[in-house]
Amino acid sequence: IFAAVNAAKSGNSVLLVEEYEHIGGLMTGGLSFSDFISTEGLSGDFNDYRFRVMAYYQTKYGVNSKQVKDSYFGVNAEPHVTLQIFHGLLKEHQVKVLTRHVIVASSVNKLSEERHQITSVSFKNLQNNKRVDFSAKVFIDATYEGDLAVAAGAEYRIGREDRTEFCERFAGHIFTDKGQILTGGTGQADAKVQAYNFRIIMTDSAENRIMIQKPDHYKREDYLPILEAFHSGKVSEIFTEDATGILRVQPLVNRKADINDIKNAAVRLSSLGRNYDYPNGTREVRQRIIQEHKQHILGMIYFLQNDEGIPLHIRQKARVWGMAKDEFTDNDHFPYRLYIREARRIMGNEVFTEHNTYQAANSIRSVLNTNSVAVGDYALNCHGVSAPGPIYPDKTEGDFSFVPQPFQIPYGVMLPKHFTNLIVPVAISSSHVGFCGIRLEPTWSSLGQAAGIAASLSIRGKMTVDQVNIADIQSILLKRGGKLIYISDVEADSPYFEATQYYGTKGFFHDLYHLHEMVLKPRVIHKLQYRDASQYHDFQPNTVLTKTLANSWIKQLPPTEREDAQRKLSAKSWTRGEFLNELYQNKMK
Repeated sequence: IFAAVNAAKSGNSVLLVEEYEHIGGLMTGGLSFSDFISTEGLSGDFNDYRFRVMAYYQTKYGVNSKQVKDSYFGVNAEPHVTLQIFHGLLKEHQVKVLTRHVIVASSVNKLSEERHQITSVSFKNLQNNKRVDFSAKVFIDATYEGDLAVAAGAEYRIGREDRTEFCERFAGHIFTDKGQILTGGTGQADAKVQAYNFRIIMTDSAENRIMIQKPDHYKREDYLPILEAFHSGKVSEIFTEDATGILRVQPLVNRKADINDIKNAAVRLSSLGRNYDYPNGTREVRQRIIQEHKQHILGMIYFLQNDEGIPLHIRQKARVWGMAKDEFTDNDHFPYRLYIREARRIMGNEVFTEHNTYQAANSIRSVLNTNSVAVGDYALNCHGVSAPGPIYPDKTEGDFSFVPQPFQIPYGVMLPKHFTNLIVPVAISSSHVGFCGIRLEPTWSSLGQAAGIAASLSIRGKMTVDQVNIADIQSILLKRGGKLIYISDVEADSPYFEATQYYGTKGFFHDLYHLHEMVLKPRVIHKLQYRDASQYHDFQPNTVLTKTLANSWIKQLPPTEREDAQRKLSAKSWTRGEFLNELYQNKMK
């Protein structure tokens, strides 16, 4: 959606094709508690989206209402609100939308052995089973599975790399505990992908809840092992915000919650190991796996709320929760989409790995990438791959979580090998570990925005997508509020935003703070994983500029710009922001 909107903003005709009946993927299909760490890491059209969410709740309930507060700056919207906003965005930018169309084939013109051009993509209309073909100058594959790219013959990977391939700490077969890597993992590669589950929207409002009834084909014996977790004391609750329970309550607006899996818990909402065939599966195989996950989740919640083997007081507390009556009203109040945390990864010449998130030498910041088109601000996070086994009976194999500093994402990871007119902003070119830091809605939104801009520049300049000047993508992104680097105290409404983003991407702030002078404190938690800004990532634009700092910046400028910058420095006293703005404005003339 953000790719389509940004391509349309530049005057292109855009067609958005969706397999399901409803647009929006997980953001309208259950995942309403978006994953990121600090709001300072959010940018561009994702910010536009959440500001629209806040405006919706302010208009409907009042500026100081509980609904506005519970939306957490517009991030935690109810699914039907997000769906309404997405439809409004697409209508506003005149994007044509086709739903219930699934990819069946792609026509490719092989310009040479190394250069392939997609000429058209064929879809099947799921309502009448008729085939329809669409041609375009540029194609953007924003599917979770990379289906368009694979139909065109793009190279891809499924599963985990060996630890030795990219020298990644968390690669391959692995066991961890509280961020520490345990012995027993082999580090070997395999074709397994991390676990899936649905994100169910539930409520404790008696007026709005619908209790889950015994599902068809329910088998009590499938859930009897759960009783041992209660008897042993490994689990003491059902609905919680922490690992003492089974179902993670992530609070939303109007007494609703986005119910999620709890990593490495004794009882899992995810179906570990039952999704391995999904990424490469036919539509029939995928539908079977989707139904198996749905059956597992509905059966498990019914068991937890009703089975006499569960202690009565725990059952009674759990029965406060039911599915929200006003969500997914055309789908029995059950989410539209399975949470595909990872499927195929479409490979390009540039591969995003764990190394892209590492701390730069002598800096608190992550490694610098001058070709950045998006920012990531979350953990390298995998919900596990295989069920606990004989080595660690209580440890999910493949589970890991490690929080790096906010990091940059380069344009090249969206460009599949050999293709001249294909951009892939979701199933990006990455390792399994690298993908685990990318696979988040705000991050995909930023990549989608960059993809739409790049597609437009490709068409306007009559060039291939890998020939587009990355500086041009970055320039338009900045004008649309996108971020290239994490700067915690300069947002898009600041007069210094474009200058600080531009020069931050040139490395000006990597040594702004010296490691030996830092005093790091625990970050303040605002709501579950949401925290305050990453420390020592601020710029302080209104601070008086010292000559020492100014001269260190001037040394990093191209030789042709240094003399003029030195002259300006000597002419008057500057603040940091004013000086960078002056340099930037002169450069843009």
